[in-house]
Amino acid sequence: MKKKILLIEDEPTIQRLLCFILSKDFEVQVAANGYEAFRWLEQRHIPDLIIMDWVMPHMDGKSFLKCIKISGVYSGIPVIVLSASTNILEELGQLPYSVNKCLHKPFDPLILKETIGNIFNASAYGFVN
Repeated sequence: MKKKILLIEDEPTIQRLLCFILSKDFEVQVAANGYEAFRWLEQRHIPDLIIMDWVMPHMDGKSFLKCIKISGVYSGIPVIVLSASTNILEELGQLPYSVNKCLHKPFDPLILKETIGNIFNASAYGFVN
């Protein structure tokens, strides 16, 4: 069975690119913002990984991350943040919870797939969150 990835990205071009890159190896669920993603999670869906944009309408990455990290149900899901923001590492460093990886846009698709593989391999041995 394929691992499930929740992709949260408001830019349609990047959504399509990521779906193209990931859908061969993973089941990909797409949400356009944090609010949409959280509504999907509330329907008792539990992804194996969340890949999320940081700057989005309706519910941004910071708000979404807070919601899942304070939740007992979703707090253990690994998270990769994708961002074009120049100060994203500083923003993430000020939060009381962490993400597994942050990649800057534009990102190398091969590095993204390698990062995903590393996260899944680490979680298989109990090293993730």
